[in-house]
Amino acid sequence: MSLIKTIHKWLSLLVGLQLLIWLGTGLYFNLMDSVEASGNQYRVRVVEPNVDSSQLIEPKSVLQEFNAAVTLSQITLLAKPYYLLTHDKALYPYFKNQYTLVDAIKGKQVLVDEAMARQLATASYSGAGKILAASKQTPPFDDRLKEKNTLWRVDFDDKINTSVYIDAASGRLAAHSNDDKRFVDIAFMLHFMDYTQEGSFNNVQIIVFAIFTLFFALSGFIWTIELGINGQYSLSHLLPKRFIKNNTKSVQVLGLDDTPLHNISLSGHENLLDGLIHHDIALPSSCGGGGTCGRCRVKLTASVNLNVKITASDNQQFTPEELALGYRLACQHNSDEIESLTLLDDTQADKHQLILASSEFISPFIKELKFKTMSGKPITFKAGAFMRFFIPAASGNTVPTALPHALSQHWDHIDKHEFRHDSCSRNYSLANCVLPIDGLELNGDVHGNELHFTIKLHQAPKMANADLILPGVGSHFICNLLPGDSIDAVGPFSEFCAKPISDKAMVMVGAGSGMAPLKSLIEEQLFKFGTSRPIHFFFGARSEADLIYQDYFTALAVKHDHFFYYPVLSRPTGKLASEVSGHPFVTKGYVQDRLATELAAITSKAAGIRDIEFYLCGPATMMTSTIEQLNAYGVKDSQIAFDSFV
Repeated sequence: MSLIKTIHKWLSLLVGLQLLIWLGTGLYFNLMDSVEASGNQYRVRVVEPNVDSSQLIEPKSVLQEFNAAVTLSQITLLAKPYYLLTHDKALYPYFKNQYTLVDAIKGKQVLVDEAMARQLATASYSGAGKILAASKQTPPFDDRLKEKNTLWRVDFDDKINTSVYIDAASGRLAAHSNDDKRFVDIAFMLHFMDYTQEGSFNNVQIIVFAIFTLFFALSGFIWTIELGINGQYSLSHLLPKRFIKNNTKSVQVLGLDDTPLHNISLSGHENLLDGLIHHDIALPSSCGGGGTCGRCRVKLTASVNLNVKITASDNQQFTPEELALGYRLACQHNSDEIESLTLLDDTQADKHQLILASSEFISPFIKELKFKTMSGKPITFKAGAFMRFFIPAASGNTVPTALPHALSQHWDHIDKHEFRHDSCSRNYSLANCVLPIDGLELNGDVHGNELHFTIKLHQAPKMANADLILPGVGSHFICNLLPGDSIDAVGPFSEFCAKPISDKAMVMVGAGSGMAPLKSLIEEQLFKFGTSRPIHFFFGARSEADLIYQDYFTALAVKHDHFFYYPVLSRPTGKLASEVSGHPFVTKGYVQDRLATELAAITSKAAGIRDIEFYLCGPATMMTSTIEQLNAYGVKDSQIAFDSFV
């Protein structure tokens, strides 16, 4: 069923785009100027003078002199008489024809050369332009898709770039064209899907599109049946509301810790995603309730004597363990099924004004920032959550304003200059967790109400020319804030979090500023849940200076015998490089390679590779390589959670 939905979704995009093209081009055809569309703004009818027939040679002698012809006609070009012999005559002039042009007075064959083509074109042209160029061309022609004969193209330098086409064999005026006509041709190409310039709407593209449209309709029909089987449709959807008895029921909405948040009243058979929105509880959804994005996650408690059904979309988005715990997609269920629901993602997704408590470089390019709420109230969130910061329009500098002298050498290669940027928003992951006990101190956060972030200052790429490319405007703005400064943010949002507590080993793999959500998950497991499950943390950095929180995690590994720390340096440098090999934790290489060497030992201590949960966060290349590596070892995608960033 997921394949049917995927096909339907992408086909809807294709069909929708083509419908927009048809509407747009159809509207243009109704509004366009027909004279301009014809390309004949400067075309005039050529009136040739009568010729003295007594001067013409006998047609019979012409027929005897030249190859056999099916017709002979007397024509006048540029006020001179000619005989036109047609050897092969097609249905239309633009089909392939064969002519011989003969001087009707001298009896000699005449070839339409460049000079004659220019004169013929000028005779049919009434504009103010001058001839730019004349060239003899063979099919195909961009301006004359159906033309099969060799033509002279004469271009004029007027404002609409007129081109006049003259038949090279007969001197026939084939066509005028210009920019207006060319734009109309593009509109026709889009309207008739004639992208291969076949000159017909009975083309392969339209046939393929018709097949796609058929599959779009069929997949939609199948999806509709599936929704009906799952109870998504009822009589209340079909009849006017005045004929339906308005049964309402009270549904309890719970927070992450089963804390009662609201009692909301939902109509009978009301979709949960829609019903929550009516009570200002907005769950994330990028598919509009189609069940394909999997973001409107909730945990449901069934009504008495009922089971919460499991739809095809639920099966696609949740593991069997999560389904057994009641995890479902809100868009796939209705009020009749439940007594209560637990919000999993955005119970605290409100707007906050945050005050910067401290800002400190923990590597040459990464800062640790600690915020508190302006209200002083702590924010509850799940480890791995992120917040969206609203960056105002401002001026910035490519080099941090409060750069410690000891780190200045790492920024020497950056050109210093100011820049302006527009307002924007940026997402940053939280690097700490909510402490379970007031007064417990962790990383200086005594009361457990701080929000910690590790943010990398993204530099502008080097350019070969003088073009200015801005560095990361969000990271530079927020890292240049001073303690006491405030900024607006919304959240927290939880899309990357630990699976329900189990005894399975956890393997976390990260690099760079991907540290933040993994550090948050580790602290949640160790300090909030007090878990004894094995936790293996692989973290990659370029050099010693980039290895953030090394002492912190080393101390955790010494204190907790079920926590294992694997720092890896890809480019150890300087004095510390010699100490790397002697360090009991640090190795040289890439983090995914270190994982490969340790995975067999980790697996041997677990019940098997499928008894391990993997959590990844870091650069895309590291993530892709690690996921491919894990899949090769037989790790299922459902075992891998990742938080990607650019």
